[in-house]
Amino acid sequence: MGSKYSGIKTLIYRQPELKKFLRGKGFSDPGQPKMDWFVKQTICIKVKQYSKNYKISKRQAFLKLCKLSSRTRKTGFAMLMDYHFKNKEEPKYWKDRMINETDTQINFYKNHVKKWF
Repeated sequence: MGSKYSGIKTLIYRQPELKKFLRGKGFSDPGQPKMDWFVKQTICIKVKQYSKNYKISKRQAFLKLCKLSSRTRKTGFAMLMDYHFKNKEEPKYWKDRMINETDTQINFYKNHVKKWF
C-alpha cells in the first residue's frame, strides 16, 4: 500500500459520501473557509454601483468603498468587515488593516473581489 496519504481524514476527503457520518466532529473541508454570501453580495452591489455612478474601474470603486468619507457609510463598511473577520483570532486587527492599509485592500480585491465579476 505505497500511498503517501494515511488516516481517517484522507479517507473522508477521497470519499465525500462518508462526511455525513462525521458532521460536527471537527471534520470539514481543508483550507480557508468560503466567503460568506452576505459579504460577497454587499460588496458586489456597492462596487457595481460606484463603478457605474462615478465612471471608474471596479478596482477603483472597491478602493473608494474602503475609504469612504461619510461617517455612517464608513461605520457600515467597518461593521461588514467585523462580520467577515468574526472567525479570525484577532478580528479588530484584521478589520483595522483592511480599513487603513491600501496594500491589504488591493490584495483583498485581487484574491476575492476580482473573481466575482
